[in-house]
Formats: sequence, structure tokens, C-alpha cells
Amino acid sequence: MTTVTFIDKKRIRDEVIEILCNKLHNLPHPGDDDEFDYEHQALVPDITKDPLDIAEVSMDLEDAFGVNFDEALPGEAGLETIGKVVEYLNARINTPRKEAKPK
Repeated sequence: MTTVTFIDKKRIRDEVIEILCNKLHNLPHPGDDDEFDYEHQALVPDITKDPLDIAEVSMDLEDAFGVNFDEALPGEAGLETIGKVVEYLNARINTPRKEAKPK
């Protein structure tokens, strides 16, 4: 039997933004700028150009959500914006996976 954990997309978004704001100091914290467009904000090069920042953020997000960034890291092709990172995590967390059947 599989236990499925569903995390609300808004909660994912809020946690992603919190993690990013704590690591990437060029990103305003929620409430600092009510009109800031997190959804479409490009991570590279707008927020950081440092590959170490991206690696640290990726590890923090993987730890927080229990997923791996297999194909690309945040800021790379396909995950250029905060909104795309949230969509990726939402799909990985909330899409049921088929378990391998024992042989």
C-alpha cells in the first residue's frame, strides 16, 4: 500500500520563495515589495550568477521537498523562473508514481 502526501501548490510556492530569499539576498522577501513578480522572476542572471548559489538552493529545495532535480537545476533550461521551479516541484510531489512490482 502506498501513502500519498499532497502538498498544496501555494504552500510549495511559499516555501520555495522563503528558501530562495534566505539564500539569494538579491531576492526581496515577501512583504518587502508587494508588487514583485516571483512567478516570472528569472533566477539566472537576474538574482544570481554564482553556480554555487544555485547548487546550494537546489540542495535546500531537495531536502525540503524530498525530490531530486534530475534533468536540470533551478535557473537552468526548463527551470529558469521561480514559477517553473514551483511547477516542477508540484508535479514531482503531487503526481502519483507507480511502484515497481516485485519480481
